[in-house]
Amino acid sequence: MKAKRNYRDSMFRKLFNDKKALLELYNALAGTDYRDPRAVRIATLRGTFFNDVKNDVAFELDGKYIILFEHQSTVNANMPLRCLFYAAKIYYRLIDAKTTYRAALVKIPTPQFHVFYRGQEKLPPTMTLRLSDAFREPGGMMELTVTVHNIRLDTQNPLLKRSQTLGGYSFFMDMVENRQQEGASKEDAIRETIRYCIGNGILTEFLEQNAREVVDMISMKWDENIAKEVWKEEAWEEGKAEGRAEGRAEGRAEGRAEGEAEGREATMVANLRSLMKATKWSKTKAMDTLDVPPAMRKKIAPLL
Repeated sequence: MKAKRNYRDSMFRKLFNDKKALLELYNALAGTDYRDPRAVRIATLRGTFFNDVKNDVAFELDGKYIILFEHQSTVNANMPLRCLFYAAKIYYRLIDAKTTYRAALVKIPTPQFHVFYRGQEKLPPTMTLRLSDAFREPGGMMELTVTVHNIRLDTQNPLLKRSQTLGGYSFFMDMVENRQQEGASKEDAIRETIRYCIGNGILTEFLEQNAREVVDMISMKWDENIAKEVWKEEAWEEGKAEGRAEGRAEGRAEGRAEGEAEGREATMVANLRSLMKATKWSKTKAMDTLDVPPAMRKKIAPLL
């Protein structure tokens, strides 16, 4: 299971799922002076690999605010819509839905949404994305705004000076890129950057504690084949309990051997349904991906 977590994590996510780092960055953004980590309650959505909602960093601050941080390497105009999904999920977890039926007004933490962009496209230091830009017709009665911060060093974004942690992260990533452009392999570039930063007081504590994981997180190459393999592991685990339960029930009625066979089929059906929902694939492609035997295909295809 540890290897799969590496696929989910990123250095940004690891760095800022820390209360002190969150306070430091939020103070830099808002001009505040929060210092007590006890004011922070981590609320990051840690969904399953494909088929649940997850975000980079979310936290409740002083019971007053819900702040969401997202890291992006490509421009995504749909971030306001994604943040709407994230916020709804977080509020649903924080607030008892039954209270919304009471006459008294239910107070909720004020939401704030920030994207930290570090891609190749030229963007201004800050820009704003609006949910209303996605509306098919004008006159909508809802709005959600996301502030995008370009954190590449060459933008000279003042935020990078106000937040030592964010500035250190941006420096780290720039140095890795520069060393690769000079001919170093990705892994060598990462290790050289780690040594340099530790020696020069940049993210020192974080890198000393997480050096090996940082190398893994940044050097790991993502592709569809890896995604499929990781999904297979997770889907099997998620469907296993359901399949076994159904298999036992059928086994009691029709015999142990038949029950075990039904359990395997039920597990596969659960896995395939989850995969098709997450990827929008056809049943044929999903069954090809999970290597469903021909005999089983005929039996379970009508159930998908």
